[in-house]
Amino acid sequence: MKKSLRIKISKATKKAMINPLIREKMRLAKLGKKGNHAGYKCTKEQIERMQKAHIGQKAWNKGIVGIIKQSKEHIEKRASQLEGKNNPAWKGGITPKNITIRSSIEFRLWREAVFARDNWTCQKTGIRGGKLHSHHIKNFAQYPELRFAIDNGITFSKESHKEFHKKYGFKNNTKQQIKEFIKEPLAVIKG
Repeated sequence: MKKSLRIKISKATKKAMINPLIREKMRLAKLGKKGNHAGYKCTKEQIERMQKAHIGQKAWNKGIVGIIKQSKEHIEKRASQLEGKNNPAWKGGITPKNITIRSSIEFRLWREAVFARDNWTCQKTGIRGGKLHSHHIKNFAQYPELRFAIDNGITFSKESHKEFHKKYGFKNNTKQQIKEFIKEPLAVIKG
């Protein structure tokens, strides 16, 4: 672009920016909110002409296979290619063991099994559904062999679970503490 043309455009823009309406339109256009034709209504003739112009044209997305239409095998294959060291976000296996275990499929299955056994009901409040937590009766950290034992889990609501750990702490929890906690009156729990 020639320097003289750039100067002409610059002067015209500065002149236009004096008008507050034009300034607002340009600000919104830069933000991607509105174009200069926002609120413009086409006449029936214009709409008909546009419709005729597009007759016989192929849609831009016709025949394109998106992620949703891919087979499960293909998705699993792509996902497996990005696991571990092949993932661009890999940092040398620094994820803590606790997080790795709690995000595993075994942990999810254990959690679902505990909920199903307790009929998706908080064992403290007796309320079915809502935000449920699966609680390890014998501690997760101290008893690694019981982490996925279904009889080592109990279903609590989020509030009940928080209240239990507030009262008894996070270590050395026993079955006796859970029995006491369940027998306590409901007024202790604050929602």
